[in-house]
Amino acid sequence: MSIGSYARLQGTPPHEAEGSASTWWVRAANMVTAYSEVVPGSVLERADNADEYFVWALFTPCQVAAGGETVDVPAGSVVIVPPGASSVRFSERGSVWRGFTSLNDDLLGKAPNSGEYAERAPNVAPVEPWPMPPGGYKIREYRLDDTPAGKPHCYAHRTAMTNLAWPVATKPRPTDAMSPHTHEDFEQVSIIHSGTMVHHMRRAWSRNLNEWLPDEHVVLTAPAVAISKPPDVHTTQAVTAGERVGLIDFFSPVRWDFSNIDGMVVNRDEYPMPESKPRSYAGVTTVYAADDPRAALNRMSRAT
Repeated sequence: MSIGSYARLQGTPPHEAEGSASTWWVRAANMVTAYSEVVPGSVLERADNADEYFVWALFTPCQVAAGGETVDVPAGSVVIVPPGASSVRFSERGSVWRGFTSLNDDLLGKAPNSGEYAERAPNVAPVEPWPMPPGGYKIREYRLDDTPAGKPHCYAHRTAMTNLAWPVATKPRPTDAMSPHTHEDFEQVSIIHSGTMVHHMRRAWSRNLNEWLPDEHVVLTAPAVAISKPPDVHTTQAVTAGERVGLIDFFSPVRWDFSNIDGMVVNRDEYPMPESKPRSYAGVTTVYAADDPRAALNRMSRAT
């Protein structure tokens, strides 16, 4: 039995041909992730998407059309696409990631790992839309270079959130600066878009010895996806040096804890927070501090 869920897409046949694009799908409880390799003239279309979705156009420019508007999107961008009909067109060879929620029933069975979610995942809060943006739905394009290096690149829409580092690193972080942590009631989809990483996973011991599982240290080379399920301890370690290496974290529902940190969510003013903590609050993350094990245990006990 594996603790996490992993998808190695490199060197595997695509799950679907979308015109001239090749697409691979990965499922989580509340999220569906798509990785597509495209050529000039490729078009990725949604006839009637149930809610907003992310387009991570990190290295390949595209053109997004939805809601009667068309936006030319340069490489180095994150786009929020409104519900309904939409298309993403390409004039160059490259790749793109998209992130949908499980509110889109037609996407749930596309991923080979869909069987893991035949039954409702335990400990995972449901998708719960946040308030409408004051200006209504529209294409929202965020150019990553507009945010200074070292600042959070975290973006939210009504039902999901994404977080990533930009510019993309070209060397691993120090081995004494890992960030093992757990989430109380939401999964984390880690999209490895560049380089090679090791995804570390640990399940806390219960009173029942038969439930104990060995730690996992899974090597993933882009393109790949790792899914961390609550309440397992996880962290991702970059091991590539001399070339870009990075990942995108994808969450649904919107994280209450991130949203309450001033300066954390770049577009927080565009998506108002609920007046009170929602049922699916995604609100507790426990960070295990190597410098003070007692403090980590105290935080863990408060989170349970």
